Amino acid sequence: MDLNRFLKEISSGEWSKSVVLAYGGEALGVEETYTAILRALESAGVNVLSVEGRQMNKDALLEELSQVSLFSERRVVAMSGLPTRADALSAVIDHVLSDPDLFLLIRAADNVDRRVRWFKAVSRRGVAFHFDMIREKDMPDRIRTQAKLQGATIGIEVAQSLASRVGTDLLTARNEIEKLTLYVHPRTTIEISDVEAVVGRSRDTILWEITEGISGRNRSRAIADLRDLLAQGESGIAILSLLAREIRFLLQARIFLRAHPEVRGLVRSYPGFQAYLKNDLPEEWRTIFGSGKANFLRMHPYAAWLRLGRALRFKTEELFRILVSLARADRSIKTGAGSAGSVLLSAVAAATGVRT
Repeated sequence: MDLNRFLKEISSGEWSKSVVLAYGGEALGVEETYTAILRALESAGVNVLSVEGRQMNKDALLEELSQVSLFSERRVVAMSGLPTRADALSAVIDHVLSDPDLFLLIRAADNVDRRVRWFKAVSRRGVAFHFDMIREKDMPDRIRTQAKLQGATIGIEVAQSLASRVGTDLLTARNEIEKLTLYVHPRTTIEISDVEAVVGRSRDTILWEITEGISGRNRSRAIADLRDLLAQGESGIAILSLLAREIRFLLQARIFLRAHPEVRGLVRSYPGFQAYLKNDLPEEWRTIFGSGKANFLRMHPYAAWLRLGRALRFKTEELFRILVSLARADRSIKTGAGSAGSVLLSAVAAATGVRT
């Protein structure tokens, strides 16, 4: 069902559904849908009972819902998060569906198991609004749209910079844009320097800077950034996995450049590279590195363009050598041959061409 249509139903007092679920990995969509429905219900004058899903006491809630309301004919349960027991939620949904004066609104900021009984009941007799997690390559464009909604202008490079700090979390991006619009006021254009001043360095930003240190053979910089990431509480295995992924992207970019020497001239022109990807990239190369997130050509064009420039600083054999070094580090950590921190520091130092 369309959200706007459902909101109109609530406003008119004619609800065709009494159980609504907003869920998925795209937190902003979930939050905005949940809030819009809740505000429409409150405007309709119903009595709203807020419940934290994880702390829900099924028996107490069912008992309360069985009582006659002294404030309004219709009552709403606004549940944030899911209960730990699926059968408890099923019982609540069954009760709500049996009483035409009750309404249940559920917010779940993640995907749910569609095989469980309560979800099947929602699908059959209620309505579910699902929001897929945003793909990394789409994030800069979504950030620019959010900025426009807030009366601000963000260029593609600035959007990419912000995306590198917030990942694929559009809700966090929206909040950061709100801060940035206040910071730049009375200006309406947000620059990279503004993002750097207001938004903290994310895990992805630091990883990017570690590879910058490696490509520049700058051992002290790469090590300092790695220590910063470890200090944030990131696990050694996670850092190693992400760093290996970045090196694989650079290796793909190097292979691509060797096969398509004409692209070298576009390393200095993002618009030219963007047009090349759209119009001139041979079809077989669109999936030559895979059809998912592991293919650098399926990133946002700007992210792919940045990696092309970075890849030119390496020889292909250097990137292979670094990947082998990271694989050995992974084995050392998993077998307990050394602490994650010390093994990582040695691997990164070796990647810069300097032994510890």
